[in-house]
Amino acid sequence: MTHKIERKVNKTIRNEVIDRLEKLKEEIKDMDAYVRQDMDDDKLRDEDIFRINEKMKELERQIINVIEG
Repeated sequence: MTHKIERKVNKTIRNEVIDRLEKLKEEIKDMDAYVRQDMDDDKLRDEDIFRINEKMKELERQIINVIEG
């Protein structure tokens, strides 16, 4: 009976991971639209572009850390 409970918990955690992955995909899609819109703005300062670039580098590092585990 304990084995069945463990499998149920694992399945729940697996579902949570998949759900979180789907949410992250949507957030990245939204981020893509906002960043592209910002890049088209002629009033965007170099400092703002640098800040966006640094944040994206940090996000990329975090994603790599998750993948590499």
